[in-house]
Amino acid sequence: MSQNDRKLSVYLCMLLRHDPGAAGLDMDAHGWVSVDQLIQGVNENSRFRLDRSLLEAIVADDSKGRYRFSEDGSRIKCCQGHSVEWVIPELTYKAPPEVLYHGTTTEAREKILASGEISRMKRHAVHMQADFAKAWQSAARWHGKTPVVLVIDAAAMAADGFTFGVSENGVWCTERVPRNYIRECLYEPGDR
Repeated sequence: MSQNDRKLSVYLCMLLRHDPGAAGLDMDAHGWVSVDQLIQGVNENSRFRLDRSLLEAIVADDSKGRYRFSEDGSRIKCCQGHSVEWVIPELTYKAPPEVLYHGTTTEAREKILASGEISRMKRHAVHMQADFAKAWQSAARWHGKTPVVLVIDAAAMAADGFTFGVSENGVWCTERVPRNYIRECLYEPGDR
């Protein structure tokens, strides 16, 4: 993927998670938008040029699996990570694995410890991964900051009544994670 295509992917993520109005998108309650409207909106409201084949390539190349096409291919959405207040993420609610991993930075870790919890901030939920490598990928995306992965005792949280949902791309979501459920902090992938 070219540098311009990566920037376009970031832009698409911004539109589909945070600001559909920036491209005049009519987003439904679960975050779905028309593919045709997305292509037209990007082409008319940004410096990027998008067509169906480039959109399909971006979706296929996304290592986090953020995007989903509808079964008939006429609509697209991001699976989770929305800050649009009225979007209701489509999650499957079930018991989580024993541990989940939350990728963050050392700076954010200090704020988490000071506040007493991992909060959802402006998003609908706290995001966690069952796969350490994916959590590390999330942590490492913050250039210039020290990545860290927090190990969450998800089984204990579930036993204490916390609800967990998992998105179509395997991201585990919950409302908040009190700090007493943070088992440990890993600074390198080899720490596990």
